[in-house]
Amino acid sequence: MDTILSGNPLGRGPRGAESAPVDSVDLSVGDVDRLRANDYTVAIVFHYLKTDYVRLQRKGLEERFSDLGITVEGVYGCEFDASKQAEILHGIADRDVDALVSIPIDELATADAYRAVAESGTNMVFIDNVPKGFEHPGDYAGTVSSDNRGLGIFAGRTLGNRLSTGRVGIVGFDAPFYVTSERERGVRDVLTTMDGVDVVAEAGFTDPDDVYRRTQEMLVEHRDIEGLFVSWGDPPGTQAAAAAQDLGMDDLVITTTDLSVETATNIARDGLIKATGAQYPYQQGRIEANMIGSSLLANGTPQFVASGVLPVHRDNLLDLYSTYFQEEPPAEIVSLYD
Repeated sequence: MDTILSGNPLGRGPRGAESAPVDSVDLSVGDVDRLRANDYTVAIVFHYLKTDYVRLQRKGLEERFSDLGITVEGVYGCEFDASKQAEILHGIADRDVDALVSIPIDELATADAYRAVAESGTNMVFIDNVPKGFEHPGDYAGTVSSDNRGLGIFAGRTLGNRLSTGRVGIVGFDAPFYVTSERERGVRDVLTTMDGVDVVAEAGFTDPDDVYRRTQEMLVEHRDIEGLFVSWGDPPGTQAAAAAQDLGMDDLVITTTDLSVETATNIARDGLIKATGAQYPYQQGRIEANMIGSSLLANGTPQFVASGVLPVHRDNLLDLYSTYFQEEPPAEIVSLYD
């Protein structure tokens, strides 16, 4: 299975921009000295705090902000609740915060709250998604994301190649969210060109905790499904796998995106999750911090920067584990290869 090179992203940004090179937001020694000479503050607002992807991206952000002398005044999660995210953002708008790094849950429902932050004079870098009505460079410094189309293409290609009948289902995120929309678009782009592959059912979710139930409902109605694409791996992908196993569908093939210890364990033990298109979350956090630094110094910042795709499957999991997690695979996972 070929690696989709990080230097050649297949997708574009939320506003259609091509990706600028990662080094376009690199900071010089002089830039770092200027940042450290000030008392800048930054807030970080995620969509959800319960994933390894967020933990690793947060680590990259916080370590790089520490290098730059920028104080992280708070890290917030919203449990995929747009109203909760809006409340947090309005609170940030009322405080004297110099910068914000955030992933908008819903580009429509959170737009007014992000507008309030922008109007307070806070510099903003978005992760993955851009609120409706925001224009670069006037309203925000830029967006950093993975190559989401590439993630979906890898997952779709792997799914199609592993099936015999090609009857598949899609479990997608049912909200206007650039990241998941691009991934699902990549999956469809591949599956629709494969002879004999037929998407026979789809289920949508907004709360990841609903995926087990939604997947079981779909599989009970369509017992001939042989494969699933699930929007991301943990918890939706692992919940979908549990739902299928509880129905006795032990031969189902699942592909997904993102990587977590739970997803990696499922792949390593040759469970239902066979492959995932993973990102570079730690590295992406450092890119986002650099973009914030550039914006605070009034350096020009690109509209969109994409990191790459880690095409993870059982045969290369141990080799790629440290690239993603920034540590060697634990003995519990290594032992699954004995």
